[in-house]
Amino acid sequence: MKASILSVTLIFLTVNAFAQQEILSQIRIKNDSISHYNAMIKRLQGGVETLKLKEIRQEITGILLPKTELGEEVIHHKAMSLVYSEKHEQPKWVAHVISPDIRFGSEGRSNDFRPDSMVRTGTAVESDYFLKTMKPDSTFVYDAFGYDRGHLAPSADFRWSAAALSESYLYSNMSPMLADFNRDSWAKLEDLFRAYMYKNPNTRLYIVTGPVLSEDLSKIPRAVHNVTIPKKYFKVAMDLTNKKSHRLCDAQCQK
Repeated sequence: MKASILSVTLIFLTVNAFAQQEILSQIRIKNDSISHYNAMIKRLQGGVETLKLKEIRQEITGILLPKTELGEEVIHHKAMSLVYSEKHEQPKWVAHVISPDIRFGSEGRSNDFRPDSMVRTGTAVESDYFLKTMKPDSTFVYDAFGYDRGHLAPSADFRWSAAALSESYLYSNMSPMLADFNRDSWAKLEDLFRAYMYKNPNTRLYIVTGPVLSEDLSKIPRAVHNVTIPKKYFKVAMDLTNKKSHRLCDAQCQK
């Protein structure tokens, strides 16, 4: 009797083991299929994003850009174009487009600040804004020079594209701003343009932003590249869809 019970138990365990293997095999097949479809969706999304970035670049280059002076070079990135002022170590102006896709974007801040390799004369760098020293415990001590790295083309305007958002952290898109100005009145101005997009969901806004540069500007005392400190900034926008221009602000001042 015990032998019969043992045989039945062994048969049950064997059948159970085969059943488990079959289940695991089906799970692996389904996971492989899901991975395949996810990869395919990712490739399709990447292709769509590339086409959208191409459209934005064509829009920017197809519009009358701000006048350039002798010797100035227009740098064209994926989602923004600019002229860099070597004398002031910051952009003279930056042009970009806010796409309706901003309403569905979910990309967060990348904070990958870096020099712009496309500017042949070189751009500002981290040590123009602060010094960072590593302590023995591998944490950092920050010695700030008193100014934020203020975006001219805001990263939040590109949250629908990881590539475009990352591009906004190039130092060729940065200008020194006091913290209270950058995080309050300047941020509110940027919000006004994004709010316009939500009120007009099929609109495409073309925006040119820049500092008001002059000979009498002070420089960040400890900056390694003599970055000047603008007193005023401007933003001009054009509704590409409805062919209307908007002067929500001619200039904003930081005191």
